[in-house]
This record gives sequence, C-alpha cells and structure tokens, in this order.
Amino acid sequence: MRSYPFLQTSVFVDKRYYFGGNQLATFWSSETNKTLTNDEMQGITREMNYSETTFVFESKKKDCISKVRIFTPGREIPFAGHPTLGTAYVLRRKRMVESKAEKIRLELGIGPVDVEFLGKDTIRMKQRSPEFLEELDNTRTIMKAISLPEKSIAEDYPPRFVSTGNIFLIIPLKSLASVQKASPNPSSIIKALEGEISQDVLIFSTDTVNPDANVHARVFAPAYGVIEDPATGSAAGPLGAYLEHHDVLASHSSGDIIVIEQGYEMNRPSKLNVQIARKKKTDVFVSGRVRTTAEGTFFLK
Repeated sequence: MRSYPFLQTSVFVDKRYYFGGNQLATFWSSETNKTLTNDEMQGITREMNYSETTFVFESKKKDCISKVRIFTPGREIPFAGHPTLGTAYVLRRKRMVESKAEKIRLELGIGPVDVEFLGKDTIRMKQRSPEFLEELDNTRTIMKAISLPEKSIAEDYPPRFVSTGNIFLIIPLKSLASVQKASPNPSSIIKALEGEISQDVLIFSTDTVNPDANVHARVFAPAYGVIEDPATGSAAGPLGAYLEHHDVLASHSSGDIIVIEQGYEMNRPSKLNVQIARKKKTDVFVSGRVRTTAEGTFFLK
C-alpha cells in the first residue's frame, strides 16, 4: 500500500465566517509524489472532490522553489488562483519555505508565478497582465443557461472575455437579487459557449451582502467539472481589471484594493482582494487569507 501525505486548507477565507473560503487539498511531498501517475492524480482529485487539488514536485527551474500541478475533478489545468496561494501556504507550514521568506516563485503550467507572504496567513500572487478580449454580443443563450432573463444584464457595461492567466466571460448584472437567483445548468452553459474562447462564466453586481465589499460575484466552470466555485482567484484578476477598465465602481480610485465577496450561495462565504497597480496598470495582484482545516494521509493499494 502506498501512502501520500496531504494538508487541507481553505483559501480566501473571511474571518467573520467559521466555515468559508475555497477548499484545497495539497499533496506536499515531492518525494512520494514521484510515484504517482497522471491517472492516479486525477483519481485522487475526484476522490477529494474539491474544486482543485494540487501536487508538489521538484522544479528544474533554478528560480522556482517547487513545481505545482493543479487538477480539477475534470482535468489538469495550467493555472488557478486559490491553489497557488494555498500551496504556497502549505509549503511554508511544512517548512519547505523558510519561515522568514517574504517572496517565492512557483512553477505552474503557465510558467513561473510570484507569490508574497504578507503575514502569517495572508498571501498575495502576481497574475499576468490583463487581456481585454472580445465582447459577447449574443447573450440570450448563456443567460438562459443560468436561468436569468437578458434584461438582468447591466446596460452600461458589456459582457466580455477577460484574462489575467485564465479567460472568463464576465457578465455585469443589475442587482444582487439577480446574481443570487442565477441557477446554472452545466450542460447548457457548455453548449451556449461552444466555439467561444472560454466556457468559464463570472456574473457580478455592485450590490453586496457586506458593506465592505465592492462586488458580489459567482463563478461557473462546468467544462472543468466545477459547477460553481466558492472563491476563484484566477477570476478575481480579470474581474478587477474589468472593473477598472470600464470604470464600474463609483467610489473607487484607480489602484485601490477591490474587495470581492463570493461563495455565499454555496454557504462558503469568501473574501478576495484584487489590486491593479496605480502606476503600472499591467500589474495585477490577488490576495487572501488561508486557513488550515485538516491534515492526513491518502492511501493507494
């Protein structure tokens, strides 16, 4: 019987809520992970049944402390936000990173990614420069796939594909009630966006549950086996860039931190911070708090 140690965390937690954030299982031992096949890593991920599971390996890149492979229940992906922050947290907790280290670099599928430790449990990552891609003109099918009328879409801003590493279709809605009422049909979302550059959808409103948040968001990624995600770091970057690019937030100054609340409809309240650098607007930073929730050993016969 083979055994593999893992640490479970919740990422982008809001300290006001005992249970929240996005759960992550990190298999942190690069030595034991050597014996895992791709199929076994995918099987372990389905067994853990979180949005993502990560596996740590030695990196051949001199400037990277570790190589991290990220799996969703559906497939391996080259980049994701909460797995990056959560894995960095685990590496430091397991003393694979010096406790006094302020910055590290991880090797992901998209290449090296810089991560900063802002405190005991707060971690920040730098994402790629924003790419503002095409707008979605025909919104009827995708709105039907999430069980909302087209008239729910805010009229002042366009549904648009944006990327800071992963591409998301960002759809602004008029009200918090509309965001809350959305009911995603996984197969219909995939069909509605067939042939588009992404099938990952983010809906948001500037109405929020908590007054300290700037936007309330939900993310659907059925093509990756994730019907809904409670906290999506790779979507926080594109959303922050979208909000500043289209000047959506009335009481926001360029470069200020944008607070995103997510996961409420899943009973996993989450808090994500995104900041577009004031001077160099191509610099996108996403940060959040990480909490240890469990530790154990996974057995394979």
